[in-house]
Amino acid sequence: MISYRQNRGGTVQAAYSGTVRVGYIDRADEDRWLWSLNMIQPGGGRANGIATSEAEAKQAMADALVKWVEAAGLKW
Repeated sequence: MISYRQNRGGTVQAAYSGTVRVGYIDRADEDRWLWSLNMIQPGGGRANGIATSEAEAKQAMADALVKWVEAAGLKW
């Protein structure tokens, strides 16, 4: 569903759905991962949050994307 491409420093990962960049995950430190889905949400703004691990941030990103697809009335 989502693939990731890391920057050279390994601190930022761009999230892609196919060839479309949909967000980012940024490692602030060992146990602070910031994630952001760059698609406008039904109520406005972006879905974003803070997680304590890379896996948690990636799961939150995936969950947010699924909710967006469902709200848009689209199918995978």
